[in-house]
Amino acid sequence: MCALTVVLCYFYVDRPFAYWIDAEDLRRWHLFEHFTRIAEACVWLSALYYVVYALTWRLRLPRPLDRRADRWLAVANSVVCAGFLKDAAKFLFGRTWPATWVNGNPSLLRDGAFGFHPFHAGPWYQSFPSGHTCVAVAAMTAVWLQFPRWRLPAVLAAALVVIGLLANDYHFVSDCVAGAWLGAMVAWHVCALSSRRAGRVVVD
Repeated sequence: MCALTVVLCYFYVDRPFAYWIDAEDLRRWHLFEHFTRIAEACVWLSALYYVVYALTWRLRLPRPLDRRADRWLAVANSVVCAGFLKDAAKFLFGRTWPATWVNGNPSLLRDGAFGFHPFHAGPWYQSFPSGHTCVAVAAMTAVWLQFPRWRLPAVLAAALVVIGLLANDYHFVSDCVAGAWLGAMVAWHVCALSSRRAGRVVVD
């Protein structure tokens, strides 16, 4: 389903949507830029959590608190794994960006560049999949699985990241679709392995 959606977006949605965003000049609303920072916050918070977890690992924590610590660890692990895999996927697909915004990169809006260039490295060819979407959805999928009571805020946070990316022409729609799928799958497997290792069902 993800592959089919990406193909349909590539042929029928990506270019018209990017042109529409540019014509409407949604980038003038700086609030959209702030939405994308949620993904960056997920990365920094995960790094911070690794430090805290390492410092407290040998402490005798109460059992409920120890379980919660392991569940947050699964969230952090999801973010890290998603970050690694999205970088590998960017090199594999080598797609150009919708707009020119880094080192004079060729783009759809400025140069008419549109397509994939497999196994091309460098910042010019890193649009697919969306890394911000991948990381944000991985984090929020893990939160969804580990802390069911927080599902609504998790969905909202992931959605805001995607809205911010699209409103600024940072990514094509298909980039975000692929990033969301990759992030969700990574988090699903990380949380499943974490739950299996702990020998318990993950519930809040």
